[in-house]
Amino acid sequence: MSDEKTFVSRVAYEHTHPTVLAVYCSDGRFTDAVEDLAQHLGHERIDTLTIPGGPALLNRWVADYLESDVVTRAARFLIEGHHITEVLLLAHAGCGYYNARHGSMGPEFIAEQQLTDLRHAAEELQKAYPGINVHLYFTRPHDTRIHFEPVPLKA
Repeated sequence: MSDEKTFVSRVAYEHTHPTVLAVYCSDGRFTDAVEDLAQHLGHERIDTLTIPGGPALLNRWVADYLESDVVTRAARFLIEGHHITEVLLLAHAGCGYYNARHGSMGPEFIAEQQLTDLRHAAEELQKAYPGINVHLYFTRPHDTRIHFEPVPLKA
């Protein structure tokens, strides 16, 4: 048995699910900033789907099939089960997932692939869930702040 005492959060429990889902890389350097973005957009709370590579794993053409299948199923569960009406898809500069897969191709190629994957993920979600609002962002640190640059759905 643990000697640790039960921790009680100051944050109140909400019975209803958020209607916004954020899909992004699990890099913890961006977690608080993503929640800050959501609040800026008028969403007090968000559901999250965070995994290395984030939205890239919704692109079955570039991700490993099993990885993509797990993430696609998780997204479906959240969208349908929690009645999600809006999705934020975010990629970030310096992503280890992309560096591991495409590092030899150089930073320009990686950035372009991230934008392609964001758009492909948005297209797949809109096909599966007509009427869902999808917003794309490329995230990058500038000095001590994190900037969220909107990405158009079409190139």
